[in-house]
Parts: sequence; structure tokens; C-alpha cells
Amino acid sequence: MQSLNTIVARASLPVPEYHLDRFQGRVLEELHLEFFFARCQVLITPTLKYFATGEASDEERSQIESILAQRQSFIDDLKRYLIFSLSLYSALLETNSYIISVNDHLMIARFVSLSGQREGFEVKLYTLRREDLPTRYADKIYLGRDFLFLDRLDRDHFGLRQIRTALREQNVRLRGRLETHVPGSLRDSLERDFLLDLRELIEEFSRKADDLLRDFPPSFPGDHVEEPTLLDMNGRFRELKHLLIESDDVLREMEERLFEKAPRAARYVTKYRKDVANDVNYIMLKINGRISDAVNGIRL
Repeated sequence: MQSLNTIVARASLPVPEYHLDRFQGRVLEELHLEFFFARCQVLITPTLKYFATGEASDEERSQIESILAQRQSFIDDLKRYLIFSLSLYSALLETNSYIISVNDHLMIARFVSLSGQREGFEVKLYTLRREDLPTRYADKIYLGRDFLFLDRLDRDHFGLRQIRTALREQNVRLRGRLETHVPGSLRDSLERDFLLDLRELIEEFSRKADDLLRDFPPSFPGDHVEEPTLLDMNGRFRELKHLLIESDDVLREMEERLFEKAPRAARYVTKYRKDVANDVNYIMLKINGRISDAVNGIRL
């Protein structure tokens, strides 16, 4: 409950005025928020009810009931704040629109506190058929992850710093999961055939990202940047996208091998692939697209 307590401790959230398209509006209507109790998760439903996925103490139930009774408008603001952030700084909704739609637009947002950032959260997103809640909650489908910062909505360099850090952390986490769930002989071949290449690609991505963070201003006033600078920035982001595409190829081949020989471990590679694909689409749609519009003088 610590994440939820931190969030509702704020007096308000600065939710910008914005218009939802039909798809975004349906996702907002069906959005469930997930937080952690000591022994299970707790989900806040669109009607501001709740259910626990396992055993919850009387104190935890009393606490969530009090929050839902007293902070309903704030929780509604939190959901609108999240959808705005996802629409601006990710391609998660666009990338996953089909699977979200066939699940009646139901999306689950799990909030996990970011280390060292009191008002920063990693938000992991899932979807599931409504009729499978709560009895088949374990069958939910992972969509990807993004970040939410309660103290500022804007992100420097299109959020590149967060993308870089998350990719490096996920690479380390993946290695740990494979050590736990993959036999030693297979781990050796995975290291030789895939993991070394993947580490090199992510390290190169990190180096190029650090160079970009150093060489360009944090904000993007496209109307006031000289064209050579815009072209250089666009090219650098494309290079980052290409490294992620190569990373996805490595992950795809590793996933195929694990499906055959260690299917339980394959799901961790699948999740990592999902995050990489989302980052590729974000750079392509939201970053290269926006910079290209500025270069081309498009003002539609």
C-alpha cells in the first residue's frame, strides 16, 4: 500500500486539459489500478470498488475503503493523468490497441515505486477479459511498462533517460531469471548465442543515449531549433531505434529456442521483447515523427 499512500498523500494532480479519442476514452472507462498489499495485489475497479487477489488483512481492507471513500475525485484525476502521460510519452496504447480492444478495452495499471524517487513510479500495464476477473487474474497479458511522475508531467529528452535505465535494468533482471529457470547446459548456449550480443547492443544503446542527452537540450522547442540540429537529433534517435530492432531480433531467436527447451523461462524473454517493441514504436511514432514534422514545416 505504500505506493498508493504516497499518491493519495498529494493534495491534487495537475491534470492538463486534453481530448480523448474514442479508443482512449474506452480505455479510461475500463482502467483498473493495481497496488500491493502485504500478501497479494489489490485492484481498484472503474466504479471505485476494490478486490484483492489473495489474503488481505482487516487493516489493509479498512485502509483501502477509507481511501476510496475520501479520495474518489483524486483517483479519477490519477487515471486521466496516467492516460495523458501514456499518450504523450509512450506508444503503448497504439502498439497494443488490438489486444486491448478484444479484451473490451480493459487495462490494468500496476504502480511500483521507483527507487530514490518518492513521486516516481514504474507503471506496468496488462489486459484481461472482464469475465476473468478476479478468478483468472494470473492469466493477464503483459502489455509493457512506462513511468509516471507526480511532481512533473514533462520529460527531458522525450524520456530517453528513463528508457535507457529501464533497458539496462531489464537486461540484468533477465539474466537473473534465466539463471534461476534454465538448466546450466542451456544457459551456456544462451550466453554464447544470444546474451553476449544482447548485452553489447544494450551497452551501445546506453552510450549513444548518453551522448544524445549530453549534446541536445532537454526540451524540444522544434520551432526554434536550426534545421541541422533537428536533422542530427533525428538521425541519432533513428540509430537508437535500429539498435533496439537488432535487440528484438536477438530476443526473438532466444525466445524461440526457449519455447522448445525451457518454455517457463521463455515468458521472461517475451516480456522483454514487448518492452523493446514498445520503445521502437515510441521512437518511430512520437519522437522521429515529431522531429520530422518540425524539419518538414508541417503544421496540421
